[in-house]
Amino acid sequence: MSKIGKKPIIIPEGVEINIENNLVKIKGPRGENEFKVDENFEIIKENSSLKIVPKVLNNKTKALWGTIRAILNNKIIGVKEGFKINLILQGLGYTVEKIGEKELIFKLGYSHPVKMEIPEGIEINIEKSKEGFIISVIGNDKEKVGRFASLIRALKPRDAYKLKGFRYEDEVVRPKPIKKSLGK
Repeated sequence: MSKIGKKPIIIPEGVEINIENNLVKIKGPRGENEFKVDENFEIIKENSSLKIVPKVLNNKTKALWGTIRAILNNKIIGVKEGFKINLILQGLGYTVEKIGEKELIFKLGYSHPVKMEIPEGIEINIEKSKEGFIISVIGNDKEKVGRFASLIRALKPRDAYKLKGFRYEDEVVRPKPIKKSLGK
């Protein structure tokens, strides 16, 4: 039995849920989400909560039960509150610029600027601070927000020697000492 899977999901006020043939459609103040639940599970809507119950208890359903519940809970939280990940870009001469609503242009020390398309359902805010540029990735789908933030970070990960590049806001990168050559 799954400890997480057994817990009911509380439906917050302002969120509408429709269930059709294991397709859960969720509407809220921050938009819409939908999630296709595995056919081995049944979703029961009671008053202001959702319960996920496996039709047959076997190794496959035991493994997926908590995961399906967590994903569905994240979809509900996403349409109610949304998700936000902050990235910090540090480095002399490193810049980021938003062109319209669909494109980001990064200058990261390469011989050319790096262009990146902003996916549907993702909002980007850029602020300049004393640390560098703060890029906020905002959306109602936790998976999309996390994936896009990781794609941005992969462009120039934080260097442990010079401390330049992208890092998550709460990430701690300990600086390594610079290697000294033995001079004769």
